[in-house]
Amino acid sequence: MFKTIKPKRISDYIVEQIENLIRKGTLKPDDKLLPERELAKKFNVSRSSVREALNILQEKGLIVSIQGDGTFIRPLTDSIVQDGVRSFMKRDPATAWELMDIRKTLELWAVKRATEMLDENSSNAIKEMFYDLEKDYKLGKRSENSDTEFHLSVIKAAKNTVLTHMMTSIFQVLRDAVNIGREYLLDAKGFSKEKLFNQHKMVFDAIIKKDPLMAENNLKKHLSFIDKDFKEYLYKMYNAKNKEKMKISNNENMN
Repeated sequence: MFKTIKPKRISDYIVEQIENLIRKGTLKPDDKLLPERELAKKFNVSRSSVREALNILQEKGLIVSIQGDGTFIRPLTDSIVQDGVRSFMKRDPATAWELMDIRKTLELWAVKRATEMLDENSSNAIKEMFYDLEKDYKLGKRSENSDTEFHLSVIKAAKNTVLTHMMTSIFQVLRDAVNIGREYLLDAKGFSKEKLFNQHKMVFDAIIKKDPLMAENNLKKHLSFIDKDFKEYLYKMYNAKNKEKMKISNNENMN
């Protein structure tokens, strides 16, 4: 009837704490953990206990260690799923379109929720990402990364851990499609970089003003390019990319 009580190892307590921080959304996808030595000081434990805890977390798929770079929180959506979706996208661009459509729906909900729940920490994080985007725009630099980080900062501000992990994974898988979206607006639709930046600014301003409906409407205008015309353009670009990859692969096999 009774079960034997097993004493917990120190590493188990560390694992529990980090798992709880991930579950609550305090630690988010791609967040970098402190170095092993600093974690040991924070927990007031030995480095061997921290090392053991990190090994357990890595086995669970919650963190990833990159040699020479550090240890990072992984999205809860497994990399195997991401690889599977990427494989589908190579064969059928419709998968990319469907993900873009999902992204649009979820992000519209997220921006409204983020604006309603905006606090000082979230506001500062969104401002930091927007100012990075603004800096890239003013310097005439490519802004794909700062653009994505701004969108993700808004999603994180919605304070929904599952959504944050899902959307981080979607953005990772859709990296090519998001870039194609920028090309579509700037080339096919004749958008200027100024107009594209101002769309982001309108979303940013509405969030900071704590106007949920305006934030949602401004983002809806920004994402309105995800339409039938873009679907056809996306198919065309993906098919062209896949043909080029096949051509390169065939040339390598012949050599």
